[in-house]
Amino acid sequence: MRVTALAAHFDMSLNSVSKHIKVLEEAGLVTRRTLGREHFIAAELEPLKLTEGWFTQLKSIWELRLAALEHALVFEDEEMTELELTVSRTITASREKVFNAWLAPDMLAKFMAPPSGGAAPSKVSNDPVKGGRFSIVMVTPEKDVPHSGTYLEIDPFSRLSFTWESPHSLSDSVVTIDFAEPAPGATEITLRHVKFRSEDSRNGHKQGWTAIIDNLVANLG
Repeated sequence: MRVTALAAHFDMSLNSVSKHIKVLEEAGLVTRRTLGREHFIAAELEPLKLTEGWFTQLKSIWELRLAALEHALVFEDEEMTELELTVSRTITASREKVFNAWLAPDMLAKFMAPPSGGAAPSKVSNDPVKGGRFSIVMVTPEKDVPHSGTYLEIDPFSRLSFTWESPHSLSDSVVTIDFAEPAPGATEITLRHVKFRSEDSRNGHKQGWTAIIDNLVANLG
């Protein structure tokens, strides 16, 4: 609409409205088209869509964290932190190839997905050195689920250990993966995850890790 028509909606001078529009132009949120002495302003919504997506992800993170806080307060008297799980699988691929898949962002994006399957590849970033951090955001139809952690041990091509921080795990939860070679061209992986809030949490994580390893096998093939 015309700048004059736009200014009519606000209790401020035309000069003040023009200053606001100039700021919005510099931010790429509006564009100006001039016809003679008339100035027409159009909204550019794409940057707002990016901002909305960012806020949606933040909202998902805090919803999950608040749910985890509620769960922790309800079960704070239960001594369940020593619960653990183990998932093992023999994969027809070299030990080096299987090990490297756990550190390569493009591969992690493909196989690190929820049991029900992701709506899109996960969003992954990592610094694969001892003490380095990683971030894995699993994309579901309902919300994005953030996971992160710190690499505790990287022993090519035998062992990988890292903390596992998610809305449904304890802050000092640790995952250790051992890689063995039972035969040429075959790799046996043994994933051990320790410390959970409850048996339900442990069982849910076991289902999740089993699905992740299934995805790994499919993507290595």
